[in-house]
Amino acid sequence: MYRHILVPLDGSALAEQVLPHVHDLAAREGTTKITLLRAVPPIFTSSVDYSGMLAASTADEQESLESEARAYLERIASSFRSEGYTVNVEVSTMPAAEAILDYAESQHADLIAIATHGRSGISRWVFGSVTQKVIQAAPVPVLVIRPREER
Repeated sequence: MYRHILVPLDGSALAEQVLPHVHDLAAREGTTKITLLRAVPPIFTSSVDYSGMLAASTADEQESLESEARAYLERIASSFRSEGYTVNVEVSTMPAAEAILDYAESQHADLIAIATHGRSGISRWVFGSVTQKVIQAAPVPVLVIRPREER
């Protein structure tokens, strides 16, 4: 039923707690493809630099962040690949919720498996809830895991 599972990760240990669930579900459902996605939105600066040095360093920093995100996802992908799954690694420069929704729709994912950080109150208001946005607009079912707190 779930042939292609999309797994958004943000680099945190909390987000990674969805991975054992993805392993179990993929094994039971006959999943053939897993996509690991990380959003790295562009860096914007509020400074004006007429020499171009600030723009160059910002571009270098953005490239570095994207490279680190790809390396992080590749490390996680290796465990799935060792079990015979086809794993795609995607880094998006869109905001997280938009990246997840866009990828799920354009690449025909059958399921989005995501961990929530469980923010509430003022922190949810300030940071927003990527998971909530995904749940409300997802074109496919969403499996939400509430992880245990980091120790």
